[in-house]
Amino acid sequence: MSVKNETLVERGQAPTFNVGVLLELRYKTLVGGFRTPSWSLAELFIRGEGVAGVREKTVVDDAEDCKRYLWTGFELNFYRDGGESYWHTLVGEQQEVFVVCQEDEEDGIAPILVTADYDEAMAYHEADDTVLAAPMPQVIYQALERFVLENYAPQQKKRRKRKQWHDTENKDEPFAKKPQNLESKISE
Repeated sequence: MSVKNETLVERGQAPTFNVGVLLELRYKTLVGGFRTPSWSLAELFIRGEGVAGVREKTVVDDAEDCKRYLWTGFELNFYRDGGESYWHTLVGEQQEVFVVCQEDEEDGIAPILVTADYDEAMAYHEADDTVLAAPMPQVIYQALERFVLENYAPQQKKRRKRKQWHDTENKDEPFAKKPQNLESKISE
């Protein structure tokens, strides 16, 4: 009997989103009058226009206490090897999209990547890059959910079988202490 290799769900092409990010820079005044920059991801835009891959920065607001920069030309892609991370993102308390930024002399920081993969974002964070997060827009959530259902099945955890480290009668261990008969000690 031959078994056909069939998938339960027809795999679709992974969606790609052309996105823009609005970064906000505020300055916090510390004790002693020192000012330190504080970056946040104000908003994530799903954009139909513009060419992905051509990064452009536009100054949206240039007030003294708050500066806003719109960066365009980013793609948000889903990859099959990120299935487990996407699944954890979907079932977690907060569904977020992450923007990875690196230090830039001209702009302070500049975004380099937009991802829904928590593990990928944390890898950049551990390498001392700045990772900002924003709530996942509904259209991205729905596309990610469909992608995970089509391409990922959580693996069931298997318990390891314990090894028997030694023979119960200590035959394999020549230097092991042998249990003494308690009755023989009492009679002595």
